[in-house]
Amino acid sequence: MGILSDGKIKLEFSAETEDETIKNNVAQHPVQRGQPIVDHTQRESKDWQFSGKLYAANQHEIDVKYQKLLDWQYNGTLLTYNGAIHHNNIIIEELNKTYEDGGFTNALKITLSLKNVNLVSTSFVKATHVGPKTPSKPASPGVYVTVRGGDTYWGWWVKYGTAIQTLRDWNHWPDRRIPIGVRARVK
Repeated sequence: MGILSDGKIKLEFSAETEDETIKNNVAQHPVQRGQPIVDHTQRESKDWQFSGKLYAANQHEIDVKYQKLLDWQYNGTLLTYNGAIHHNNIIIEELNKTYEDGGFTNALKITLSLKNVNLVSTSFVKATHVGPKTPSKPASPGVYVTVRGGDTYWGWWVKYGTAIQTLRDWNHWPDRRIPIGVRARVK
């Protein structure tokens, strides 16, 4: 008896054979003696093949069970198999049904090929939309003073804390020729 389940629905069938195949891809180039062979092999897949019969009271119930298998295969649903072999995180890779001697009224002969799915955990966090961004506040219009006799960039730096080079860049006057009576940006 084998049971396939998606965690919600269990589907039982009579498993006549259960086969497990594990394949490795082995490199065909020479490996120096003493070097790790692991660098030259890679696990490709883990597969399971099952053959048996789906049983039910009538053909309609068999068709419903077979349709469930088709849905799981088409949707790539992760399944668990319990039988002589037990595995989680498998999907149906191939599904065959066979009618021998005209078929049975209460059974359907099937063959399943299942493949292992390796699941990993990641630290990926999906970004969420928080709505439109509010515009940033406009830059400060600045602080201006009317230049009086004796004002210097150094004096404004002491009083307002603005770097001397920034004061020069804003006002464009030579250090010794700041005109009196004009407006100068100081902050």
